[in-house]
Amino acid sequence: MEPETVRAPTIIAVGIAHKVPELRILPQGSFSVIDQKTGEIKRLRQGEESTVRTETGRIRVGPHRFRETARLLPGKPEEFVLIGGRKYRGNLVFQPNKDGSVTAIDELDIEDYLLGVLPDEMAPDWPVEALKAQAVVARTFALNNLGKYSTSGYDVSDDSRSQIYAGQTVQSERVEAAVRGTRGQVLTWQGKRLQAYFHSCCGGRTMDPAEVWDRTDPPAPIRSSKSPPPLKGVRDRYCRGTPYYEWTAYFRAEDIMKTLQRHGWNALTLDNLRIGRRHPAGFLRDLHVHADREWLSLPAEDFRRWMGAGDIKSTHITRVSRGKKGYEFQGYGYGHGVGMCQWGARRQAEDGRAYREILDHYFPGAALTRLETP
Repeated sequence: MEPETVRAPTIIAVGIAHKVPELRILPQGSFSVIDQKTGEIKRLRQGEESTVRTETGRIRVGPHRFRETARLLPGKPEEFVLIGGRKYRGNLVFQPNKDGSVTAIDELDIEDYLLGVLPDEMAPDWPVEALKAQAVVARTFALNNLGKYSTSGYDVSDDSRSQIYAGQTVQSERVEAAVRGTRGQVLTWQGKRLQAYFHSCCGGRTMDPAEVWDRTDPPAPIRSSKSPPPLKGVRDRYCRGTPYYEWTAYFRAEDIMKTLQRHGWNALTLDNLRIGRRHPAGFLRDLHVHADREWLSLPAEDFRRWMGAGDIKSTHITRVSRGKKGYEFQGYGYGHGVGMCQWGARRQAEDGRAYREILDHYFPGAALTRLETP
């Protein structure tokens, strides 16, 4: 898997606060604030906290008022701003909203963005080759999602809807080596960026994204999947025995019923729960729910999300056992199961495999392409 070269943008806009009443910022350096409408420049005092809020449709930063959007610029690249205990570098943009709230955006080079993603998406003390594989997948994912939240003024969010991004709060030599060692590299298939994903633990088998996010009723058969070969899913022995390879969860029947009712179910009593149909990879498509003397079908992804993804760790549910007052669920893996299994990547790196080999395992046939920056 030797990298080819293509051109691509390098700046990414990350939404770090969306429609909040106000923000408190603490500059650590010589920062200037520019009015995006008039070009007027104001200076902020180093080490002095300022409040950012919207007043009569205008942004106010500390004592300074601006016509519309204000952009905070550092005097030197290494300077940063503290917001809520997090350290942010790059250009910070503050937008006023019609409801009187504020949206804050961090604009920075995508390589610097990855320095703030990797420590939260994969432990920074993991092997460098696993972190390198994570860097390539995270970079590919970010570029595929540029503009996803353009109506809000940014490309990606800083939470699990995109990728966790906490600024430059955690600094790690291993993370820096992983990002630097894979600079500009993304996964491609037939000359186009691959829709690359990652998750914590696959439980022995990764999934085709067309299976996970298929919402047809009945679900489309696997043969109709349009996913390219690198995304079809692979068997994975490497995550066996890791912390999330197997799991159990228990819920009282009344708590399950209350959760279903909160999400629009009109039934009053829960009589039984059973395993429903499965995807070819073993993950559940749906659960069969017997409520008010009627059997109904519930998408397994919905059930997992409603009951809590931290408890129902995946839809690879192998058994549902009924007790006197509730139900126990047993399953494998943690996450949606698509793309790279992070615990599997760690084990491969510990076994001496290089990041290219790790990526080739989870995305067989994909090419490693290096971005040529403008």
